[in-house]
Amino acid sequence: MIRRLSFTAAGVVVVIVLVVAFVGLFMLRRPGALEGTTTKLHLETVAAVGQANEWPRPNDPHPDWVGYLPTTTWKVPANSTIQVQIDQEDGASGLRNPFWGKVFGTEGGNMHVTYFDDKGNPQEGDMTSIDPTQAAHTFAIPDLGVFVPLLGVNANAAAGSTNVITFSFKTKGPGIYRWQCFVPCAAGTLFGNGGPMQTIGYMGGTLIVT
Repeated sequence: MIRRLSFTAAGVVVVIVLVVAFVGLFMLRRPGALEGTTTKLHLETVAAVGQANEWPRPNDPHPDWVGYLPTTTWKVPANSTIQVQIDQEDGASGLRNPFWGKVFGTEGGNMHVTYFDDKGNPQEGDMTSIDPTQAAHTFAIPDLGVFVPLLGVNANAAAGSTNVITFSFKTKGPGIYRWQCFVPCAAGTLFGNGGPMQTIGYMGGTLIVT
């Protein structure tokens, strides 16, 4: 009886330790919001947050996770036009639903993309959609009807190449709007949807409209 109680107590202690570790690593350790309120967002998407070009996170608990940098919590004004530049450094993962290869909710219904073609030559132009198999990530704010697929860096481009995607969208009234990536790009997790895909600070976050 005493031995059974000892095992039960040990099991409870282990569960408590695991819960504390989960809270500490996945819920509390996250990048803060961008300081102040802005109408311009400059972001970077990377294959590994510990190896980013612009905003590396050398002390991140998951340096090999994909992510948006420098943070995934942004403060923007209500009823305003927000200009976005995303420096996209990751290769293609592909969308499971080709419908999400289209651009929605942006000013003009498009995005401007600077990228590299199959020969590694730089190209640029306005796009209303991309080949869904060539998506690296997406920028999506469902409650605002905004969805922008991010073209993956071509495999024939030089090492360290970056696709630059720019677009604008309008905010509504004050509130907190969740945003996320819809590409299942979490390598090594169940169907690519674990880890960074479900953790704030990596491939999802909040848009705080004030």
